[in-house]
Amino acid sequence: MEQPKEKKEIRWIESEDPTFEGGVQKTAVATMNNPTAKAFDYTAELYLDVTKVASTGQIPFSLLAGAQGPVSFPLTMPLVEGDFPVYLDVFVGGVLVGAFQATENVVVVISPDIVIGPITWD
Repeated sequence: MEQPKEKKEIRWIESEDPTFEGGVQKTAVATMNNPTAKAFDYTAELYLDVTKVASTGQIPFSLLAGAQGPVSFPLTMPLVEGDFPVYLDVFVGGVLVGAFQATENVVVVISPDIVIGPITWD
């Protein structure tokens, strides 16, 4: 039986100060570290804002005891402008083991653009 997800204090993780165009796909990479004496299979989700205006979904990864490694989180930016906090939750067996917030928000912009068809004369 899956244990209830306990509330974890949000810990801060260092991040860049990114600005992205709405609708583009970007990949965040976080270095994960298993500080325990046992290997674990983890899942993690990176998302923007507590409303999850954009989310990577659950990304599985494994780490041996004492190991660390990069984990990639592909994310399509929302089609709405805004300044969004970045969250990263990590689970083992459905139980939350770490809740993190990036030190910098993601800013999503939608730049003006136009497409013009051919000019015709009547």
